[in-house]
Amino acid sequence: MANKFLLLKPSVPKRWLFFVAALVWGFAAYRVLLLAIRFAPESPFPLWEVIILGMAGLAVFFNFIFLRVSRKYIRRIACLRQQNPCIFAFFGWKSYLLIAMMSSMGILFARFHLLPLFLQGIFYIALGGSLLLSALMFLNAGIIYDGNIPGDCGKEA
Repeated sequence: MANKFLLLKPSVPKRWLFFVAALVWGFAAYRVLLLAIRFAPESPFPLWEVIILGMAGLAVFFNFIFLRVSRKYIRRIACLRQQNPCIFAFFGWKSYLLIAMMSSMGILFARFHLLPLFLQGIFYIALGGSLLLSALMFLNAGIIYDGNIPGDCGKEA
């Protein structure tokens, strides 16, 4: 019976997980950057200031949050023992819950205008740019992945 369920598992080569993750992060970046394009011109600041502040926020978001998270998941994928894991294995189940919660919060923020208008363009540039850089990290990891399990894979994988 268990073997029949394994036939239904959408498994892919491990390299593909990097590309699927890049696609997911890239799609999220695209959606958030569309919001940045929409809200940045509405700021009371000149557009160049909004872009500069957004890029400063990007540096903070990416270096202190997204870089660490992306490295963690790149390592997670590389350390998977299966050669053909499930296509959804690029994140753990807790991360899917976190993504659902963050997406819901983002929708609530946009729907009920909980973020002041003058900050929205800056925030969306910082968040969208960080997501885009993370997508590029996954894309790069997929390109350079050699199929070997790294030696530093501990019990976290």
